Amino acid sequence: MKRPWLIIFGGVALAVCAYLCIYFGKTAAERSVERSNRPELAWLQMEFHLTDAQLARVMELHNAYAPKCDEMCRAIDAKNAEIQRLLAATNVITPEIKQALAQAAEIRAECETSMLDHFYKVALTMPPEQGKRYLDWVQSQTLKPSRMMPGESPSAAQTNKP
Repeated sequence: MKRPWLIIFGGVALAVCAYLCIYFGKTAAERSVERSNRPELAWLQMEFHLTDAQLARVMELHNAYAPKCDEMCRAIDAKNAEIQRLLAATNVITPEIKQALAQAAEIRAECETSMLDHFYKVALTMPPEQGKRYLDWVQSQTLKPSRMMPGESPSAAQTNKP
């Protein structure tokens, strides 16, 4: 009677050990990224095969760009709040609303220009083929259509945008 329980217990223990070995083996790279000093950037090193020197340069660029990005986000948020306040005060488009919308568009354009400049600088720190792949990826992630017509697919919205 002892033998079947020993076989079952041994099989379960062996299965748990096998699972843990596979799990820790397959997630080692991801776990090391999380433990790095800048996990939000360490994935770039793995994905785009960067040297430590290249990653250090990317971190330097990121640290230089972050305050500008934060400033632009605050300006966009402030302008959006102003627009919301103006819209709540009326039920027609006033000259002030038109002006605020134009200013918001200018701020967004400046933000996108600054962001693209940052992406190009980061891409230049990479080997050429990896830099091209990085630019393709960031552009696909950041230059998406923000609005679609009802019933329109995302791919249709991208091709219909001017």
